Amino acid sequence: ETASHFKGKIIFDYLLYEYRVVYNEEEIVGTSLTIHDRMNKECFTIYAFKNIPELKNAYSVSLIKLSALQERELPISETTIIVLLVFLLVFFRGFSVFMQKRTVTVGLKKIVTIVVMGDIGRSPRMQYHALSFAQNGWTVDFVGYDGVKPLDSITNNPLIKIHHISHLWRFPDNFPKWLFILCTPIKVYFQILSLYWTLFMKTSGPDIMLVQNPPSIPTLMITQFVCWLRQTNLIIDWHNFGYTILGLRLGKDSLIVKFAKWYEKIYGGRAGAHLTVTSKMHRELMYNWEVQGRIVTLYDRPPTNFKRLELEEVHEFLTRFNLEKIVSEQTINSHFLPSSSSASTLLTSKTSPTNPAKYRDDRPILIVSSTSWTADEDFSMLLQAAQICDQFAELCSKQDSSKKFPKLLFVITGEGPLKSKYVEEISKMSMNQVRIVTTWLPAEDYPLLLGSADLGLCLHTSSSGMDLPMKVVDMFGCGIPVCAVEFDCLDELVKHDKNGLIFKNGEQLAQQLIDLFTDYPANKSKLESMEKRVDEYRKENWENNWNRTMLPLLSTLV
Repeated sequence: ETASHFKGKIIFDYLLYEYRVVYNEEEIVGTSLTIHDRMNKECFTIYAFKNIPELKNAYSVSLIKLSALQERELPISETTIIVLLVFLLVFFRGFSVFMQKRTVTVGLKKIVTIVVMGDIGRSPRMQYHALSFAQNGWTVDFVGYDGVKPLDSITNNPLIKIHHISHLWRFPDNFPKWLFILCTPIKVYFQILSLYWTLFMKTSGPDIMLVQNPPSIPTLMITQFVCWLRQTNLIIDWHNFGYTILGLRLGKDSLIVKFAKWYEKIYGGRAGAHLTVTSKMHRELMYNWEVQGRIVTLYDRPPTNFKRLELEEVHEFLTRFNLEKIVSEQTINSHFLPSSSSASTLLTSKTSPTNPAKYRDDRPILIVSSTSWTADEDFSMLLQAAQICDQFAELCSKQDSSKKFPKLLFVITGEGPLKSKYVEEISKMSMNQVRIVTTWLPAEDYPLLLGSADLGLCLHTSSSGMDLPMKVVDMFGCGIPVCAVEFDCLDELVKHDKNGLIFKNGEQLAQQLIDLFTDYPANKSKLESMEKRVDEYRKENWENNWNRTMLPLLSTLV
């Protein structure tokens, strides 16, 4: 038989033919139905002809097969799934645009959503962003993890609303690599659901979304998607590169790290604007990453409440803070502490309540460092330098010595995964003239401790070589010079022998401390010279810098 005519059309998984054939010199009109059973990977074809008795049995058998097939539930085809997904995307996009327009029509203020996939209380730069937006009349939805209490000026501001993201756990630095790789997908999946739910269901439709990077996974992907749905301009605040931090744990040649870099380039490569913390990072994004969107360098600057304390303020703060008690609780040798009285602190004293405070002649030099106790800060350099300084101080304390060297007190603030390791090492050290203590301060007391110190210490090294330590900015804001460990682009902040000193190892740090404080306070010309340079840096605070940089940028996006 030969087919003289047919026509076909696809209906989901059915192929229907209608045709004419020549049979026994008669033209017969017939149909065939081919059904593809995707579940069992079988194909059924049913033929139906008119006026052909010989094919009656075959026709009946085919009907049985068709009946059996129709009793089963056929799976949905890929075409149907794609159509449904496209429909849902279009629906949510349209609904989001509607809600966005409704919010803009009803609301009287511009809205910004600030996203930190981390502890809000430990994200000072993003808190400063929130305050600056609020000071300029914006309503702020602040999204991030619960933990350390944010600044009072954040929690008490009626324009700032905090939305906490649920989170599972934080991997400790000593977490086994294989277990880290195994558990990370579970954690990321939970983060995706939690962040998407918070951004889409709990926050208002924003004009701007400002997201901190890193962490990059899954933050950048989710914020890009939500901004697309809501027609919101995205600003990425680049504090560092997430893949370089992951490389500290897994190694830079890890396939996972290479994937993280690809992911970060894809989802971080397009935004309304990009903020960087250094000029070097600005150039990296512009020339090597070729990101789309305007790139602006917004240097960290201290807020106005960071300042050098007057001596009366130092005495008042230390009377309340009781630094002497912290030292006594963490040291066995009581000879380090000077004599105490109700009218004195570890650094200051008053002869009477009405007389002005003055520094004690036997006071130690107060050196402050803040840290998150992570792998990018090597505190073994401090332990080595402290041991060398203690030995030098012992030599100077002898009667026939022509040099004098004061006692040194290092106060380290902060919490983190490696703290217990270093605290144990510190407890085993035997020193008479030097002490290292650790403490945790409320956010409001931190600038007061810095403002009371003689010197700042920074052991931060950058995983990318393109970010700067916020702690140095805080120390400069409080008027104290800094000794900082060397890394790429640090010279954008610390100028060696001008506003601070840069060292490479513990021995160099020890020598710098010896040079600064030998015969102190009679000889402190070098320290005073650096303090004058720090005062010049303090003239530009966060508020002025933010308004000058961000307001023109925002006017182009909103």
